[in-house]
Amino acid sequence: MKLSLIKLPALFGVLYAAFTAIVLIVASVFAFTKGFSTAAVGTNLMNWEPHWWYLSIVGGGLHLISFIKSRSRKLLIANTIGICLFIGYALVPNYALILLVIHVIVIQVMAKADVHPTTISNEVA
Repeated sequence: MKLSLIKLPALFGVLYAAFTAIVLIVASVFAFTKGFSTAAVGTNLMNWEPHWWYLSIVGGGLHLISFIKSRSRKLLIANTIGICLFIGYALVPNYALILLVIHVIVIQVMAKADVHPTTISNEVA
């Protein structure tokens, strides 16, 4: 598979989704030590987010570039949702589990989208 500016957000998204899953697991483990509650997990996520907020800017920027370059309706919608997800990761990290589920769906849609020039012109027309 050849890497392109349209597929790069999916690769970054897979890495960020894996990172988010690990952070959720670690936040849950820390919450178990104090008596598990979703509020404790959310507090951990809110306290940790200032350490990697800039990754959300990178992800949103990659989705914006892909949005500009793509002509497929599926990719336009997936990139719009991807931009919103990375904004959500930065602004409301305590909803990371919900964002992660949506993010995995967006990654699957982008991975299944056919980005060959012949199919793009047929889909747009």
